[in-house]
Amino acid sequence: MSVEDSISTLPVISRSAGSDIITEGTKLDRIYFLKSGRLEVVRDGIRVNLIKTPGSVLGEISILLDQPSTATVVALDEVELYECMDPLTFLREHSEVTLHVCSLLASRLTAATQYLVDVKDQLKDCSDHVGMVDGVLDSILHRDLKRRLYGE
Repeated sequence: MSVEDSISTLPVISRSAGSDIITEGTKLDRIYFLKSGRLEVVRDGIRVNLIKTPGSVLGEISILLDQPSTATVVALDEVELYECMDPLTFLREHSEVTLHVCSLLASRLTAATQYLVDVKDQLKDCSDHVGMVDGVLDSILHRDLKRRLYGE
C-alpha cells in the first residue's frame, strides 16, 4: 500500500485561516497529515517553517517523544487535514507511513544541522560562543537519550 493510500483512509477535517491546529506546549493524542492548504509553524513567536506539501505530518514529535508539542501550527488559509486519532497504532500497522515520517524527520534534521554548521561558521572567531553551543547541545542530546533508553 502506498503512503497516500494509507493516509487517505483517515478522516478529513477542515480548518479556516487563522485557526490553531496545534498549540505549543500542549500534549497531543493525535497527528495530522496535510491534505491541502498552507500552514505556518511558530515557536516562541518566531516562524520556523511553512508547510504546503500534501502528506506533510504534524504533531509527530509530541507523539513520538511523549512530550508537549514544540511549536504552534496555524492555518494560513483554508486547510484540509487527515486526522489520525491513534497515531502509534497507525504507525505500527502502516510501515510505509512510518518510513515516510522518518524521512520527513531526517530531512528536517539535515536542514537544522546545516543551519547549525552555518551559525558555527559565522561564530568561528568567537570560540567561547561556539564552545557554549556545543556544550549545551551535547548535554541536551545525551540527557534526553539516557532518559528515553534507561528511564534516568
